[in-house]
Amino acid sequence: MAQYIEKHQAPVRVVQCGREPLQGFLVLAARTPDHEGPETVLDLLNRPGRVIPLVRDSADHVLLLTRMNIDWVAPDPLVHANLVCPSTYTVTRQERVVLRFADGEALEGLVQMVQCGESDRLSDFLNRPEDFFPLVTSGGRVLVNKNRVRETLVFQASPRPAAGRR
Repeated sequence: MAQYIEKHQAPVRVVQCGREPLQGFLVLAARTPDHEGPETVLDLLNRPGRVIPLVRDSADHVLLLTRMNIDWVAPDPLVHANLVCPSTYTVTRQERVVLRFADGEALEGLVQMVQCGESDRLSDFLNRPEDFFPLVTSGGRVLVNKNRVRETLVFQASPRPAAGRR
């Protein structure tokens, strides 16, 4: 007999190059081994799997999206913050940027970074292995796929390293 596994649904808008945005729900696990609390949209997007299931009109209509072809995902503003980013994602720095995607579309906002070792540079953060990162825009928080960003315009220089650091 099948056992019911508790899941959370997070309504989102998914943007892919050259397509109309898709509306649907991402299904998140109630727990994750990576941190306390439920799985988040950011966790799901940064998993190593190739496809992300997007539940469309009903639970019977699921679209499997290739993760690497997603430009960005916008969780609905009503989705609780603990389902968007894990509580362990402690923002230590923000930088104002314009991100330009392969199709020429642009997003402006604040990149929300976590500490990157001893450096606070945006380039170091963007070179980290995780594919998706949070960006706060005038329309709310979105989770951006680094692999789909063609270029990043930074509005001010990163801080110089503290004395004794390079």
